[in-house]
Amino acid sequence: MIRLPIILLATTALLTACAATRPAPLATANPASPDAPEGAHGPRPASLHTDETTRKSATLLSAARKAQSYWDDYGPVSGTPEDAPKSDSTPEMKHDHH
Repeated sequence: MIRLPIILLATTALLTACAATRPAPLATANPASPDAPEGAHGPRPASLHTDETTRKSATLLSAARKAQSYWDDYGPVSGTPEDAPKSDSTPEMKHDHH
C-alpha cells in the first residue's frame, strides 16, 4: 500500500521536471536553428551532358525499338507457321486483339 503513493509521487515529479525545463537554445551553426546560414553549395549546371554509356544505351534502345516495330508489322499473329509472313508478300494490316 505504501508503494503506490511513492510511485505516484516519483512519476509526478519526473513529469513535472520534464515539462518545466526549457530546451537549450540552438546554436547558430546548428542546421535546425532558424538563424543558421544557408548552405554553401553552388548552383547546379544548367544542362546534363551525355556520356559514352548513355549514348551506347540510346543506340541499343533505338535498335530494339526498330526490331519491335518490324515484328509488330510483319511478325506472326498467333505464333503458328500458317500465320508467319510470306517473304514475297506485302505486309498485312495489323490485327486488333481486343
